[in-house]
Amino acid sequence: MRIGIDARLIDAFGIGSYVRGLLGGLASLEGDEEYVVFVPSRLRERVPDGLETIVADVPPYTIRELVQMARLAGRTRLDLFHVPHFLVPWTDCRVVTTLFDAIPFHYPLPNPLAGPYIAWMMQNAADRAERILTISHAAKRDLLGALDVPPEKIAVAHIGLEDVFFRDSVESSALRQPYFVFSGKAARHKNLETLLEALVIARLSDPSLRLVLAGSNHERYRGHDGVDVPGFLSEENLVALYRGALAVVMPSFMEGFGLPPLEGMALGTPAITSTADALVEVTGDAALHVDPRSASDLADALLRVAHDPALRAELSARGRVHARSFTWRRCAEQTRAVYRDAMRQSHS
Repeated sequence: MRIGIDARLIDAFGIGSYVRGLLGGLASLEGDEEYVVFVPSRLRERVPDGLETIVADVPPYTIRELVQMARLAGRTRLDLFHVPHFLVPWTDCRVVTTLFDAIPFHYPLPNPLAGPYIAWMMQNAADRAERILTISHAAKRDLLGALDVPPEKIAVAHIGLEDVFFRDSVESSALRQPYFVFSGKAARHKNLETLLEALVIARLSDPSLRLVLAGSNHERYRGHDGVDVPGFLSEENLVALYRGALAVVMPSFMEGFGLPPLEGMALGTPAITSTADALVEVTGDAALHVDPRSASDLADALLRVAHDPALRAELSARGRVHARSFTWRRCAEQTRAVYRDAMRQSHS
C-alpha cells in the first residue's frame, strides 16, 4: 500500500509538529506500507530516513493547490493520500484527513469571510475523506457537533511528545523560580485575559510571582506588571523555560488537545489547566483543573502551586508518569490502523 502524506507544512508551528512527529513514528514501524512524503524542496532534509520524498513546491492554503496536489498524487500512483488539514485536493485517490478541532466554529477569526470559508472547507474535507483523524475524544465530540458526519467516520489518535521532553525530567525544587509559563498564541479561546486577571490577584499575596508568555501575538502585554514576553523560543529554550517554572498554565475555554501542559508534565513541571474537555482528557488527574471563567479560582491555584512544595512534588511525579503514554510511535500505530481500515472500507 502506497500512502502519500502532505508534509508541505512540516516546518510550520502547530501542524508542523504533528507532521514531523507522525512521520518519525511511521518511519519507526515495521510493515509493508510505503510512505511517500510530499514536501517543499528546501525542507526535504526534515523528512526521516527511509521515507520516499516527492518535491511539492506548491503554496499551501491556496485554491491552486487543490489542482496541483491532485496532479502530483495522481502521478505518484498512491493508494491513499493523508491530508493533515482541511484543504483536500481534487483527487480521485482515497483520502484520510486530519481535522484538529472545531474551534473556528465557536471562535471565528476577525475576517468575516474566513469563518464561512473554513466551515465549508472542513465539511468538504469530511465528505471527501474515507476516514477522519482527530487528536482527542473531546475534539471528536466537537467536530460531530459542527459537521454533518457519522461518528464511526472519525477516529482518535492522541498526538505524542518529542523525545527532548523526556530527558533529565527529575524534580528539583532548586531549579524552580517564581514564574508560571503560558505557551501558545494569544487567541480568544486561550483566555489570556482571565489569566492576567488571576496573576494580578495572586501578586497581591505574593508580589514575586511572574508570568512568562511564550509564543505569538503577546506584544500588547509588554509592560504589564509581572509579565515577561520573550516571543517565540527555540525548543531548547522552551524546555529550559518549562523546567524552571512553578507550573505551565493553560486556562483555555476550548482546545483540540492542549500540548504545552503535557510537555511541561513530561519534564516534571506541574500543570494548571481549565476544565475544558480536551485539557481534562489529556492531563487527567495529574494536573489542577479550574473553571476558566473564574479569575479568583485560577489565582488560588497559582498560589497553591507556588506555596506548597508537597503539592508540586506530587503533581510532578504524576505528570511524568502520565505524559509517558503520549508517544509518536503510539500515534503512528493508531494512524496506520486508520489507513488500513480506510482501504478495507473502500474495497467493501
